[in-house]
Amino acid sequence: MGVVQYRIAPLQTEAQFWEGLEHHVRQAQKQGVELLVFPEYLTASLLALRPALTHRQACAYLDQFTGTYLKFFQKLSREADMMILAGTHIHEVNGSYVNEAFFFYPDGRVERQMKLHLTPEERKVWKLAPGEDLRVFDTPIGKTVILICYDIEFPELARIAAEQQAELILNPVYTDTMAGYYRVRHTAQARAVENQRFIVQCGMVGGLPHIPQIDAAYAQSGFFSPCDHPFPPDGVLALCQADQEEVLSCQLDLERLRKNWEQGKVSPFKDRKPELYRRLQAEIETKS
Repeated sequence: MGVVQYRIAPLQTEAQFWEGLEHHVRQAQKQGVELLVFPEYLTASLLALRPALTHRQACAYLDQFTGTYLKFFQKLSREADMMILAGTHIHEVNGSYVNEAFFFYPDGRVERQMKLHLTPEERKVWKLAPGEDLRVFDTPIGKTVILICYDIEFPELARIAAEQQAELILNPVYTDTMAGYYRVRHTAQARAVENQRFIVQCGMVGGLPHIPQIDAAYAQSGFFSPCDHPFPPDGVLALCQADQEEVLSCQLDLERLRKNWEQGKVSPFKDRKPELYRRLQAEIETKS
C-alpha cells in the first residue's frame, strides 16, 4: 500500500500538474506499491492556474477537467499495473456539484464513492450535494471502502462497512489546520480500534494563499491498525513526515488482521451488544 502526501503549490501549466502526479505514481511503482492513495480535493490544485474564483466558479472550472482526469488515471493505472485511489474530484452530477472519489483498476474498471457527510463549508459555501450510498468493493488485497475526510468522523459508516466484511478503509482527506488534521486522525484511529480494521489516511500539505479554496493544507498521512496484538501498541504502522510532500509505502498484512479478530486481547467488533443498544435507543425515543 502507498500514500502520496501531496503538496499544493503554484503551477505554470496544466501539463505540470499531470506530470507531477505521474512522477509520484512512478515513485510508488519503484516501491512495489499495489494500491496507491491520493488526497481529497486532488484536482483543486488546478485552481492555481487561475486568478481567485468564487466557489461556484471554481466548481465549474474543475468540472471541465473531468474527462481528462478519468482518462489520465485509467491510462496510468494500466501502465503502472497499480490500483489508484485518485483522491477526489469536484464535478457535476444531475445538475449539482459533488465531491467524489474515483478508484482505478489496471484493467480499466472504476469504482466511485461520493462524500456522504459534507462539512458546513462544503454545504454553505461550496454548495455541494452529498452522496447517499456507501459502496464496499472487492480488490485483490481485500474488501475495501472509501470514507472521504469528514465521513471518518461518523462511526456508523465504518461500522456498516465492517459488517459487510470490509477490511480496508481508505480515507482521503483535506485539512487546512492542525486541529482539522487531528480530528480526522484521531477519529480514524478510533474507527480502526472499534472495528478492528486497517485505515489508510492520506492528506495534502502546502497551500496557495491567493486561492481561497485551497489556501492552506496540513497533514501527516499514515497507516493505522487496532491497538492490540500483533500490531504496535499505538496502532501506528507508518507515518509520513508532518507537513512534507512524500510517497510512503507500508505492507498491510490481512492475515495478521484476521488473527487479531480471533486472538486479540479484546474484540470490540465481536463483543458488541446490538440488542442492548436497540433497547436503550428505544427508551430514549419513548422519553422524547
